[in-house]
Amino acid sequence: MDQKQLIALVEQLLQRQGLAEEQLLAVKSELAALQADHKALQQEHAELLQKHAQLQSDYQQLRHDYETLLESSQTLLAERERLQERVAELEAANNKLTNMLWGRRSERREEPGQLHLWEPEQPLPTDADPAVIMAAAEAQRLSDEELLRQFKERRALKRELPRSEELPAHLPRRERIVDLSEDDKQALRCVGQAVTERLRFEKPTLYVERIVRPKYVREGDAASGVMAAPVPPAMIEGGKHDPSVHAAVVALKYGFHLTTYREQEFFSMLGWFPSRSTINELMNQSCDVVSPLYQQIRSMVMSDSIVMGDDTQTLLLTRSALSSLEEEQLGKRRSLAQKRHVSPGGTGPPAKSEKQGSATSYVWLYRGLDDGQPYNYFHWTLTHDPTAVGRHLKDFSGTLVGDAFDGNAQIASQTEGRIRFAACNAHARREFIESEKQEPILSSQAISFFRHLYAIEERGRLLTPSNRLELRQQEALPVWGRMKAWCDQLPRERMLPKSPFGKAVTYLTNQWTALQVYLSDGRIPIDNISSERTLRPWTIGRKNWLFLGHPEAAERRLQLYSVVSSAVRHQLVLQDYLSDAFRRLSQAQQQSPRDLELGSDLLLSLLPDRWAASHPEGICVGRREESRHRSEVVRMKRARYRLGNQA
Repeated sequence: MDQKQLIALVEQLLQRQGLAEEQLLAVKSELAALQADHKALQQEHAELLQKHAQLQSDYQQLRHDYETLLESSQTLLAERERLQERVAELEAANNKLTNMLWGRRSERREEPGQLHLWEPEQPLPTDADPAVIMAAAEAQRLSDEELLRQFKERRALKRELPRSEELPAHLPRRERIVDLSEDDKQALRCVGQAVTERLRFEKPTLYVERIVRPKYVREGDAASGVMAAPVPPAMIEGGKHDPSVHAAVVALKYGFHLTTYREQEFFSMLGWFPSRSTINELMNQSCDVVSPLYQQIRSMVMSDSIVMGDDTQTLLLTRSALSSLEEEQLGKRRSLAQKRHVSPGGTGPPAKSEKQGSATSYVWLYRGLDDGQPYNYFHWTLTHDPTAVGRHLKDFSGTLVGDAFDGNAQIASQTEGRIRFAACNAHARREFIESEKQEPILSSQAISFFRHLYAIEERGRLLTPSNRLELRQQEALPVWGRMKAWCDQLPRERMLPKSPFGKAVTYLTNQWTALQVYLSDGRIPIDNISSERTLRPWTIGRKNWLFLGHPEAAERRLQLYSVVSSAVRHQLVLQDYLSDAFRRLSQAQQQSPRDLELGSDLLLSLLPDRWAASHPEGICVGRREESRHRSEVVRMKRARYRLGNQA
């Protein structure tokens, strides 16, 4: 390579170096710009990260606020629901209390209409139901027409008989001569008598009976001693009161519900003012004598295959006589009652505390059927223990009819199947009656089912148990089937658990099987109303007597009340029945204790129904006829009402 070429090459290289330096400068300038942009981007990225962190923090705070608000809203909604249920409960309680004060006490409803209460979207369950309903309605119509015809015939026959204004012929007559004065009778001749009869009342007679017993000796035989007839037995040996006085004390209190001080006033009208302790002692002596008869009544009731049961409260004066176990049970019950009356927020009213030295105790009734063992057996317990029923019925095997109290509902498991439970349909119907204001249509539909069932029972009342069972199977069983379909179609959103209607449906479904037990036996009654009516006099007396005076006396007084209640059930004249029973029982107690053994002829003859058969004069015939006539009138009115609805 020559010099020129070398110089050209060097110049070319220098030129390229200059271009490279320019490019390098440009690159450096661009790199500096990129570095500046990079720093700006880094700064912007840092700002964005800071904003992102701030937004994340704000998001977390908002989410926390949202969750807090959601929780608060759910709490408010739950509280709103609870308050709505509480309002419904309070409205129902207010309506119930208002009805108790000012409303009708009867559960019978006079409003017309039965099947027309169905809503349009609720069809009848099956195609066969209309035919079944029509057949049952026709049978009911024929039965009602026959009932009205018989009632009209008896009423017409009664009207044909001449009305007698004469006073009862069996009452004794006492003559009182009202004559002219001797001066007015001068020169007059008696040609006859004008007789006017008036019914006159004199207060009962109370007198002291002096029992005189002549004494005799055998002549020539001084060793034989003095002989005299034995003293007629009193209630206790050496007693100064005849059994008739004991009978009057018991009848006035437990038959006519007089308090002790009013009994004092009654006897003071007759010239004898006994102290209250004397009256109580006469009552205690009556309890001692009547105990064997009470055990006989209890044995008779337990021997039947069907028993009706119920219970009520009564005040007991403890008088520091409770055992440690009873005091512990009483304390637990009071603590539980206190918790039930206080709301979850702690703002509810406190439970009603029992006065010191007193406690609420319980009276239990077990009632035999009229076609079986027609007696009433009462028992007493301090607490409302569910196992009490099993203890009371330890000698019984069969069916217990009662309400849905736990002790009744669990009786089958407690007794290993020896006793089965038949629930009371009147209680189930009562729940729907109390929910009428809240759910008028649905409640009326349920009541219409029970109206059908009770109409069937009314037609079967005079039938034999086998024919009554056949009637129930043919007509009542399909009604229960329709009621089941109705329950399955109920809208759940309208059945709040604590609302009156929700409680009614819950009661019905929970006791569904027990409510239908009566369909398996023609003797089992459809409800337990008879027991409630038997307990009603005790409730009246409870308001008058106020309390049972001592734990030891409570059970014994109920034994006495069992005998009185059974006698009242058979419309006996209490004074006559109790006087005879006390006299014969006290005589046996002192002279022949074997006659007081269970199943003896004496105890069987003193059972109220058997005593009435042998002492027809001791029956209050007027009361019995009045009861029969009142029952016929009620049945006639119901039949006329049903026929009017059908028309």
